[in-house]
Amino acid sequence: MGDGIMAYWGAPLPQPDHARLALRCALGMKQKMAELTAAWQARGVEPFQIRGGILSGRVVAGNIGSTGQKMEYTVIGDTVNQASRLEGAGKTYGIDFTVGESTRRLVEASAEFRFRRLDCVRVVGKTEPVELFELRPAAPASAVASADPLVERFEAALEHYRARRWDEAVNSFRMLTADFPGDGASKLYLQRCIEFQARPPGVDWDGVFNRQEK
Repeated sequence: MGDGIMAYWGAPLPQPDHARLALRCALGMKQKMAELTAAWQARGVEPFQIRGGILSGRVVAGNIGSTGQKMEYTVIGDTVNQASRLEGAGKTYGIDFTVGESTRRLVEASAEFRFRRLDCVRVVGKTEPVELFELRPAAPASAVASADPLVERFEAALEHYRARRWDEAVNSFRMLTADFPGDGASKLYLQRCIEFQARPPGVDWDGVFNRQEK
């Protein structure tokens, strides 16, 4: 896997809260990475970024390989492949952790996690679209659980986009890029909406973006 790491929950023993454990792990990684970045920058060391894709689903788990060659306990299957695609998508949107709908649904009743709806895409090798979400930082204990100005404004802009209201979408995403200059997703949507404003998609456009990259 090169410089990547694959982690999984629910194997070899079932873990009913596997989605929560995976998301907590991701938030812990984000927090630790922020601490390391601050320490490295203080020493003049260039920091690096991390990304991850989180998806819940069925896999094949067990000893995979060949006796006498290489044998390891691991997981394989479509869920594993799609999680890898989600990790790759994070680079496009400029985010750390991309979460699939199946994982978000398992924790939607909990106030512990916050998400931003990013996009509906068809990943490479698949025909069915999937919803992508960004795992947002946990809300401070003193904050209102749902208060996340970026998420609320982004969701409103996304509604303009999906309703083909290009002028309103362009204005909304332009204001987002001004107020949140580090948000890669807003920049991506602004460019996409400007292109659609000039050349609107066909009447059969369903709001789904077809990813060409893994």
